[in-house]
Amino acid sequence: MIKSNSKIALSRVSPCEKSVNVVHLGLGAFYRAFACHYFQKLNAIKKNSVRIMGVSLRTPDLIRVLARQDGLFTAFEKGPSQLRPQVLDSICEAVFAPDSPSYLLEALASPTVSLVTLTITEKGYCLVPSSGELDLTSEDIIYDLEHPKAPRTAIAFIVYSLNLRMNRGLRPFTCISCDNLPSNGAVLSNAVLKFAKNIDEGLCNWISEFGIFPSSMVDRIVPAISHDDIDYLSDFIPHIDLAPVVHEPYSLWVIESTVETNIEFNLQEVGVKLVPNVEDFERLKLRCLNGTHSALAYLGYLAGFKTIFEAVSQPVFETFLNKLWNNEILPSVIPPPDFETSAYIEKLFERYKNPNIRHLTKQIAMDGSQKLPQRILGTIIDNLNSDRNIELLCEVVAAWIRYTSGKDEFGNNFDVIDPKTQKFYELHKKEKNATHLVEGYLLLDDIFPLALRRNDIFRTTLEEVLTRQIHGGTLKSLKEALK
Repeated sequence: MIKSNSKIALSRVSPCEKSVNVVHLGLGAFYRAFACHYFQKLNAIKKNSVRIMGVSLRTPDLIRVLARQDGLFTAFEKGPSQLRPQVLDSICEAVFAPDSPSYLLEALASPTVSLVTLTITEKGYCLVPSSGELDLTSEDIIYDLEHPKAPRTAIAFIVYSLNLRMNRGLRPFTCISCDNLPSNGAVLSNAVLKFAKNIDEGLCNWISEFGIFPSSMVDRIVPAISHDDIDYLSDFIPHIDLAPVVHEPYSLWVIESTVETNIEFNLQEVGVKLVPNVEDFERLKLRCLNGTHSALAYLGYLAGFKTIFEAVSQPVFETFLNKLWNNEILPSVIPPPDFETSAYIEKLFERYKNPNIRHLTKQIAMDGSQKLPQRILGTIIDNLNSDRNIELLCEVVAAWIRYTSGKDEFGNNFDVIDPKTQKFYELHKKEKNATHLVEGYLLLDDIFPLALRRNDIFRTTLEEVLTRQIHGGTLKSLKEALK
């Protein structure tokens, strides 16, 4: 609800002067609170140097609001003690793909477009979680292979538009994933090539030779925003904005520099790091930030804490985080050159303790079957191979198993948002004790790789931790593990 009738709607003084040169697939809060800031800085250096078409592949609501606001929205930077709003204007056009798939394909094939970015979450790549390969049995992928003029997925839109560019003698656009996936450039490239191979061998070869898929790492906490938040934030701006975003002050964007791109603007000018190897940065962030975010999400939610801030304000979670980082996560990562890992961890905890960032544990807990292999299970495998401890990591896996039952420790039911929700419910309905639950979950070979399914140490540790959580609850189990 807007409190003041005197406010005016967001609208441009003048329209974008040129055609779009960036297409973003999966437009949501994160991209607008993250990448749009960098592009805003570029446009401050040179007007209209970045002109974005923002695309939603699944839901039209945001797109329709942004269309009414000429692509404008307010980004609120929330530090521990300040609130700073800024109107961002780098989005020139907002498109809902299912309404006009042919229009989007033509836009992607336009010679003016040099960059395509993605924030479609792990689920949007249609991968088999345990292998990272494109899932050709996915309903959406099957559909897209049969409907080249009206696809559903980002992968299909990319491939079909690259086919248009090839046939028209145009260079491919640079394609950058901004999702939390290890080697996300390679993952995206492999998915694109596998899809293309099922269409045309010649297209696959052309993309393989000329396609540009640098890996990247993105780091900024962007909580979901509610209608109440919109109402509250409206007090701080002189205009009506129904699509604001909230973000923390911290921001880091790292992009692989070994691949020659055809991007027409210089991202380094606005603080983007271009490095030969993104892998060390992405592993550090994926395991230290995203891994502990998932840990706090499952453990915290079950224990009754709605936000990350509420969870880390508890002494037991502070101790848990420090031991998890220092004993089980950091030994599994290689610090990037000239990067202070200890300072990064300290800064992470400060970011979690920001009282003005309401990052919901339930939001982070979504789609755990897609996230867990990347954020937690890989670390467990590395630790087992090096004879390191895995008990605290197993606390996270055990909490996830309990979370997927759809019931917290207080007997309250909640919806589990995950592609495998129905399977999880069936397992919990069938199995009640920890041993049988672990057996059932380890049969999910698209989540748990063979290296874990056959590892007795992992199985035994997970059973012991899950038993402890079931009988004593989250906090008691953590205290026992931290002795």
